[in-house]
Amino acid sequence: MKQFERREAILTLLRETSGVVYIDDLVAQTGASPSTVRRDLRTLETAGELTALRGGAVRLNERMSELPVAAKELINIHEKRAIATAAADLVEDRDTIYVDSGTTTLQVLPLLRNVRVHVVTSNTHVLALRLDPRIQVTMLPGDYLADTGSVAGALTDRVLEDMFFDKAFIGANGCSRRAGVTTFDLREANKKRLAQEHSGETYVLVDHTKLGATALCRAFDLSQCTVICDQDDELLAAAKGRVIAGKAAEEDSQASRRRREEARVAPGDAGTG
Repeated sequence: MKQFERREAILTLLRETSGVVYIDDLVAQTGASPSTVRRDLRTLETAGELTALRGGAVRLNERMSELPVAAKELINIHEKRAIATAAADLVEDRDTIYVDSGTTTLQVLPLLRNVRVHVVTSNTHVLALRLDPRIQVTMLPGDYLADTGSVAGALTDRVLEDMFFDKAFIGANGCSRRAGVTTFDLREANKKRLAQEHSGETYVLVDHTKLGATALCRAFDLSQCTVICDQDDELLAAAKGRVIAGKAAEEDSQASRRRREEARVAPGDAGTG
């Protein structure tokens, strides 16, 4: 397949799918090597046709609204892991927590070990996870939003109004000093606002690409939450608090979790649920 034919095939596949393509699929479709496909993606990105991601690409106009979950999973993988690790370290035994939509918030749950936690979530991808048996999960009802892999809407809000949490872990499309914590969907914004209002502590999990960004709908102000991010930024001074996640933070959180687990296991407690 010639160069122009490969690139047209890539764009065609993007149009025919949900807006996300993977390098393995493009290799199978075009017969080209992975390195050749990556060069084609970079060329098409320079031409403004798409945005190249780790392991694939997303149609450019998808960047203007909510990215499909499959695309988000390819972005800033290591940063999200560090953020999730820092968030998991904040969860204590017998906490009731709210876990929001998003790929970063989703990663928090598999990191919870040896704690009894009740998780209330709108994130439908939680249902596919294998979690510690001590974790109880309550799935909220509502309208299914395919792009975010979550439920939201009037029914979700009605149930949330009667729930209260020790901690909420919220995802966002943007965090800015002026607009606060924002998202592209009004239903998502209302859901996040309710979770924040009904939580003792609210943590917003975002990587550095969300800092300074503003999406369509505001959920709540930065002053009403602690932001967990992989990089520090002056705008985080407007937040209630900040946690900077990274390699050092991840190592510290693991050590802290071990100390907490050791302190929790007292004589006579072994083998209890």
